[in-house]
Amino acid sequence: MKYVGKPTPRVEDDVILRGRATYVDDIEPPGVLYAGFVRSPYPHARVIKVDLTDVVVAKGVVAVFSSEPPFALGGKVRYQGEAVAMVLARDRYLLQDALEKAVVEYEPLPPVLDMYEAMKPGAPLVDESLGTNVVYDKTYEGGDAALRGAVVIEGRLSVRRVIPSAMEPRGVVAVYDGNMLTIWTSTQVPFDVKKEVASALNLPLSSVRVIQPYVGGAFGSKVLVYPEEIYVAAAAYRLTTAVKWTATRSEDFKTTTHGRAMDLEYKVGVSKDGRVETIEGVIYADAGAYYWGEGLVDTAARMLTGPYDVKYARVRAVAVLTNKTPLGAYRGAGRPEATFFIERIMDRVADELGLDPVEVRKKNLIKQLPHTNPFGITYDTGNYIATFEKALEKLGYFKLKKWAEEEWEKNKRMIGVGFSTYVEITTFGHETVIMRVERDGSVTVYTALAPHGQGLATALAQIVAEELEIPMERVRVVWGDTAHVPDGVGTMGSRSITAGGSAAILAVRQMKSKLAEAAAEVLKCQPEYKEGVFHCGGKSVELRDVVKHMYKKRIQPIVEVTYRAEATFPFGVHIAVVEIDPETGFVKPLIYKSYDDVGVVVNPLLAAGQIHGGALQGISQALYEEAIYDNAGNLITQNLALYPLPTAVEAPVFEVHFAEEFHPSKHPTGTKGVGEIAAIAAPPAVVNAVEDAVRKTSRARFCKTPITPEEIYNAIWKIAPPLC
Repeated sequence: MKYVGKPTPRVEDDVILRGRATYVDDIEPPGVLYAGFVRSPYPHARVIKVDLTDVVVAKGVVAVFSSEPPFALGGKVRYQGEAVAMVLARDRYLLQDALEKAVVEYEPLPPVLDMYEAMKPGAPLVDESLGTNVVYDKTYEGGDAALRGAVVIEGRLSVRRVIPSAMEPRGVVAVYDGNMLTIWTSTQVPFDVKKEVASALNLPLSSVRVIQPYVGGAFGSKVLVYPEEIYVAAAAYRLTTAVKWTATRSEDFKTTTHGRAMDLEYKVGVSKDGRVETIEGVIYADAGAYYWGEGLVDTAARMLTGPYDVKYARVRAVAVLTNKTPLGAYRGAGRPEATFFIERIMDRVADELGLDPVEVRKKNLIKQLPHTNPFGITYDTGNYIATFEKALEKLGYFKLKKWAEEEWEKNKRMIGVGFSTYVEITTFGHETVIMRVERDGSVTVYTALAPHGQGLATALAQIVAEELEIPMERVRVVWGDTAHVPDGVGTMGSRSITAGGSAAILAVRQMKSKLAEAAAEVLKCQPEYKEGVFHCGGKSVELRDVVKHMYKKRIQPIVEVTYRAEATFPFGVHIAVVEIDPETGFVKPLIYKSYDDVGVVVNPLLAAGQIHGGALQGISQALYEEAIYDNAGNLITQNLALYPLPTAVEAPVFEVHFAEEFHPSKHPTGTKGVGEIAAIAAPPAVVNAVEDAVRKTSRARFCKTPITPEEIYNAIWKIAPPLC
């Protein structure tokens, strides 16, 4: 391989590092109006009256919108920060002054903030039309229900609510010129935005163009089409002008979907030697004010058995409305929750039975693939036992455990070593690529994918250059514009290279066939192709000359391919090493190591970057992050001053490995996806490591994220050691 498998630097980075990349807030169309929203200070209230009299006459204000379609504002608010009116002004500072002049009369209603309280009879209803706060309730069951383990272990686990906190807040710019409505938005799903806007405004799809400029992070939080995107587009269309909205940080924290927020109540049946026979439980998801996170609790339930051969499982998936920011996808979207739950259960089994957690994993790991779990999900390829054993050896797990014990004995350093094992489900849906060979033999690739920091343009260029056997610098990838391709899903679910890259490979193969026909006409014989040149009968013709011939014959060197992808299943082992300050309970991550079978690794540099970023997010979930509301429903952690996020200072030393004897997927790329695996594997590995460190003085067990310094301090000094 000349390009695939090589750690090629990102082609996207030059403009980013030089500050030349265009983000939504950099876009300033002539005559643009700035949009702002009057937002509710209450988490639950009826809007009695919206008085915008003083706003309308305020300096710089051009228009206001409240309840007329498609501005579905007013009525009843369900969470703090929900919009009740929209204001447009010629200056963003005058806009803020005008927003303060809005007078809104509310009838406060009792908020329901705890999902368990929300399920009780007589609880305040978030959505009265449903007659209940339970918005989703489904039970999954499979396997041999007659099986029962000799030992029954019960407990509760929790992953608390977090805020995705992308570096770039959400934003949208829309321009309507009387013919075309063009929208620039910080999104992962430009085609969804196109469809939703066209539907809301009753416009033909051909009259709506959505452009995704550079996006400063998303992590799943920009996979929805938000109300603000519809409102800004509608205002631009209504006024035949340009309209722009960029969220403030506190606005973004309050109105962009939150993540995680799931609990598991479980009961497992285990043999005396540590074989988990059955798992039964209920997963509760705090859905927030609207059920926008559809599928999250299902994914957590259906992946609960993880990479383990559990013979019977029955899991109820429940989503509950509360007066909080709606729950949505966040890096991993259901799989981190499932992995945290099953890994903590495996450690609990080892703890209760006095067994080595490594041996418990070996005993329970799936022995033969393909394998269908109790809920009907078929894991495709892999060798979990061999990969697990190789990972522990490669990552030096037992040496790290020995070192940590020596440091405690010699220096009283409280160092813990933890690990986690995971299986991840990635990839779904279709993706489209349009490929054109230019007159000079260079190639332009148009993709419907919508990257937001992954280096996708680089990886796609590598794949195309490899398949077409031309220099990578002669491949240009164009993304993020609905005008270039007819349809696509977008970037999420670790699917981009597997789905979009496979479409690109098939497009190259079709193109080569088309080029070969033209080359045969030029050479008067059936040619062979190698490194941009067609050969036959001692004659040859270069790619560019074949293309020129095609243009003369009025044959377009263009192909379009739509590829439909099925799920793939990466597998791996991650190790975390932490040190605890016993005087404060503060945890310092020291080392993070990973070993993953993700199939073919297109670009090890990009893949390692995904591990670094995902692991740091997982570490942060385990130790720092939690969205906190007070009893009145106010978001306390409403900005970066109050919501702790890790920096380079908190980052551990990373060591990333990919399986040498990997198991490729059945897709043309052979890839399985890498973007979310570290965010999935890190939280249980870190919690395991913290627990390992604390147990040098106290037999504590931690069953939630995040673990706070107070809880660790109390456990170390046996003030209130947590057991669950």
